Amino acid sequence: MKAETTAGSVTNLIQVAKGESEVGLSQGDALADALAGTGRFPEPMPLQTLGRLYPNVVHLVAVRGGGIETPQDLRGKRVSVGPPGSGNAVTAWNVLEALGLGEDDFSVRQLDYSQTSNGLKDGTLDAGFIAGGIGMPAVVEIAISRDMILVPFTEEEIRLVTEAADAYAGFEVPPGIYKGVDEPVLTPTLWNQLVVHESLDEQLAYDLTRVLFEKREELIRITPVARFFDPTTAVEVGAVPVHPGASRYYRQTSGVLSDSTGTNMR
Repeated sequence: MKAETTAGSVTNLIQVAKGESEVGLSQGDALADALAGTGRFPEPMPLQTLGRLYPNVVHLVAVRGGGIETPQDLRGKRVSVGPPGSGNAVTAWNVLEALGLGEDDFSVRQLDYSQTSNGLKDGTLDAGFIAGGIGMPAVVEIAISRDMILVPFTEEEIRLVTEAADAYAGFEVPPGIYKGVDEPVLTPTLWNQLVVHESLDEQLAYDLTRVLFEKREELIRITPVARFFDPTTAVEVGAVPVHPGASRYYRQTSGVLSDSTGTNMR
């Protein structure tokens, strides 16, 4: 296998479903759409998960002095939601629509992480959604270059988001992760999952899952989000089907039983 860069979750899911990629990384909301055949997916995709990996934090980023201190302040502003075909865009619109905001409420920009970061730094953008793990380089760059605001969500706004899509939860970004963010910031989050075609060989799925967790300490040295990899919670994926090979690994190593419907039992 070899790694490749794509536009994001939607592209990853389509490529895995078509057999163009063996394994893909996806946000939980995009995967739910793919399995149901809704949103960007015209029909249900033949996909299963090897398990959840790490929380994807919704960073709603702005620059101090730009008049944006709450999500509702996005009205009339220039806002990046992420490029077409990306999980970032799926997430941004899920959050915005849950809060009663639509395309007519602001000037939509479909920019990738780097373009969003640059737009906030040079003043051609007022705010941007960057969904990813804690310590996202694009967010770090903004915080270093400008007086950045990580826009907080209220408990009520989190409730609206989680009621609209159960893939989401509230998450407090701890202080000290980003320059200038000195207090915990409440924001939506969802988990990234490792996705395969439902027809993937069971032994291969087992081995992929086994190696992922056996190499966890090595992966932490490469990316800090790997500290969230946990075989005891990896099958907490709701109604998403867990591949039988991955389920076998979790049964053998964690005492976590997962049937083919994704139901978890201890």
